[in-house]
Amino acid sequence: MLGCVLFGAVSLTPIAVGAFDILPYAPAGVALVAFAAHAFLRPRRRHSKQLSIVLLSVCFGVTLSDLAARPLLLYLSSTRPARHYIYRWPPLPQLQRYAAGVNFVGLTYGDLADVSGRADWREWHRIRFLTDEHGFRNEPPASGFEARALNLIVLGDSFGVASATTQEETLSSVLARDYSQVLYNLSVSGEGHQQQYANLLLEGPRLKTGEGVSVLWLIFDGNDLEDQYYPELENPKPARLGMFARLAAALGDFRARSPIHRLLSGNDSQSIIERKFVDGRRMLFNEYYAQRRWRTAEDVMRHPNFGHLQTTFSAMQRLAGERLLDVSVAIVPSKEEVYSWVLDGAPAWSADAAPSGFSDVLRRLCEQHGFRFLDLKPVLLEDARRENEKSGALLWWPDDSHWNGVGQHAAAGPSIKTYSHTLTNKSNIGRLPTTPGQVTPQTPIGRNDSKGP
Repeated sequence: MLGCVLFGAVSLTPIAVGAFDILPYAPAGVALVAFAAHAFLRPRRRHSKQLSIVLLSVCFGVTLSDLAARPLLLYLSSTRPARHYIYRWPPLPQLQRYAAGVNFVGLTYGDLADVSGRADWREWHRIRFLTDEHGFRNEPPASGFEARALNLIVLGDSFGVASATTQEETLSSVLARDYSQVLYNLSVSGEGHQQQYANLLLEGPRLKTGEGVSVLWLIFDGNDLEDQYYPELENPKPARLGMFARLAAALGDFRARSPIHRLLSGNDSQSIIERKFVDGRRMLFNEYYAQRRWRTAEDVMRHPNFGHLQTTFSAMQRLAGERLLDVSVAIVPSKEEVYSWVLDGAPAWSADAAPSGFSDVLRRLCEQHGFRFLDLKPVLLEDARRENEKSGALLWWPDDSHWNGVGQHAAAGPSIKTYSHTLTNKSNIGRLPTTPGQVTPQTPIGRNDSKGP
């Protein structure tokens, strides 16, 4: 009996540490236990015993290798803090949070270089990455901050987090410092529009807000339509976890960090495209984002997740009405759109400024739900050329799919500057001046009198 217990423990340890998925490997582990027990209970089955020992040794070796490799993985991931410090939120595992009180100062590199697996493609740069006591990327509140009512909440995914950019140059920091906004950043990397809505719903009550507080909702053109939808988040209810539930959540996070599982899963390095900028610098692109540039509005509306997107917008409209929020949706173009001419080998600065199909659909949804709409593509296309001709700067990290500090200053520039300025004058809310092709002011539901694209 003791032998069977030991066989079972050894055969299932690769699954316990996360090296193998529970399905389909758990049944194989149970079968190995049965086979080993049968072999050792039958004295004359010498070959079966030897085979059992070999298989159990493989299981033990996989487990030991996985555990031994974790310090190396921990070191490598620690250079990319937005990935290293993120975890599933135990009260509602469909959401994520960062570890509270992070104060990382060090070198990092881009996500595209990471996926490529090419160490020589990494462009190291120093960043500060801070989180507050609730696990969001905000500076510790200054003296007297808690008493000030917010006038802006930034909501988004990794573009709102600005994971590869130092704290002082993130979009939220630029808006707070350069445009005198009292704001809170609720963005979390990897979270889709439904998760972002849930974060605003759950975290909003603790934030000190007044009537007409604005929400800047960043939606990424590259992959936000592909984000998973969770029925549990239609009416999210965080659970009060007992000891066993907390242990189960901790085990889940432990298994998710398995180095062997990551190795076996592959890193999709074939999706990374290398190109040269006009000055010879290497620029990396994502093949999936490149393909999605060509989606039409009809393609977007036929997408299996389009209905979920509509549902989330309707839920956000109800929440905005209940809490007197003024919602502005800003679509963030991909690097593959802004620097499409580099990707396609076209003449310099020849990227098409026309809105994408996803942008067209989002604009219509915003009109239907009474949200302001901002397409950042024209702004960033113009600033990309201006900044490069002035100083040689790019708006994106060359080895990353996200904008750098220059890009975030550009995003907080002419369009958002006008929008932010109106926040200081409550009488102007709802009468935002527009730039043709970029911003759509809030319109009553059912009307279609926007002058946007």
